Amino acid sequence: QSMSLSPEESYLAKVIAAKISGLLSMIGSGLIIRDVILRWRRRKEQQFLPIVPRVILSMSVADFFTSFFVHFIGTWMVPKGDVTILDETFPIALATGSDATCKIQAFISSLFSLAGISTNATLATAYWLLVCREKKEIDLNKWKWQIPLLWFPWLIGVADSFIFVIGFGFYGHNNAWFCGSFLSVESPHRDWRNGELAAIVGVINLLIISMMALLIKFVHNLEKKSDVYRRNGETRQNTIRVTRQGILFILSYMAAMIPAVITIVINALPEPYIIFVSCIHPLQGAFNALVYFRPKYIANRQKMASRSNLRASRLSSILRTLNVSLPKRSSALSNGGRKIPAPQIIDKDLTTKSNEREVKIHSIENKEDVFDEKNLP
Repeated sequence: QSMSLSPEESYLAKVIAAKISGLLSMIGSGLIIRDVILRWRRRKEQQFLPIVPRVILSMSVADFFTSFFVHFIGTWMVPKGDVTILDETFPIALATGSDATCKIQAFISSLFSLAGISTNATLATAYWLLVCREKKEIDLNKWKWQIPLLWFPWLIGVADSFIFVIGFGFYGHNNAWFCGSFLSVESPHRDWRNGELAAIVGVINLLIISMMALLIKFVHNLEKKSDVYRRNGETRQNTIRVTRQGILFILSYMAAMIPAVITIVINALPEPYIIFVSCIHPLQGAFNALVYFRPKYIANRQKMASRSNLRASRLSSILRTLNVSLPKRSSALSNGGRKIPAPQIIDKDLTTKSNEREVKIHSIENKEDVFDEKNLP
């Protein structure tokens, strides 16, 4: 007996898979946004964050809204109707929208998707400028770098959504799990629109791949040298770690984007591959979160390595990495609801030493509740 899914079942599978992956991506992007904002509020010396966290914040905002409106809401904004896949016609799964909601979703999809893709390119460029070109933060805070690194990706998204969705009316469902700025197979403008999208994404991917190649070459040349020198207060090993972090961000983008780019280039693809794309493509925010929090989690794990309870150590490291504080235990609850009065000590010197010892013990017991700002990535 064949275990293959029917076209209707496979379509429902990719709709549900995109919602689950989109939800995971929203959580990942939301955690990044929260962490960057907390870092921003803690800064007292400078008004602005370094360029890399700001680009990551911009990228996470784009990924969050793409995951929510495109992948998580999905067919809820698609008009009710039928879809034909492999010569089988059936109702669109979970469709409750209208033509107006479809156009709105296509506008949002074009805006935030292209902004997110372009921001990945500017993030790779920012890493290249900092590591390979040795640009200083004070230089990257100037407008000549702020516009291309922070604002240009959003200009691309706004231009594409207004020109093609609002102006030309290029939007539709096209058997996907959302309405996008693409056209049906019968449209005479389909090949032209797909070619235009492929050209934009291709140029962006070429830039990203070029930056990754330059970063890999740079870190390879550093690792060949055994001596350690200092540059602006940072060791060569720190430079290598920063470079690897940039490469991991690029790889996370490629893992989510390349399968989707193949669907743009090749029209006829088997349904199992489309289901695979619906699982992987929406996970961009989740992949970014794994890369973003990885250095801080490793640092926290190393600090907790001496703990005997491995499971508690991992949980504590995760909570500290995400900047989540555990509620402090009440002394009354820890003694069965009875408050034990403190002993009266007459000797002033003895009182001071006792208080210092109690403070040390209390800080050790509640070590998980203290967030060390030095662990920030």
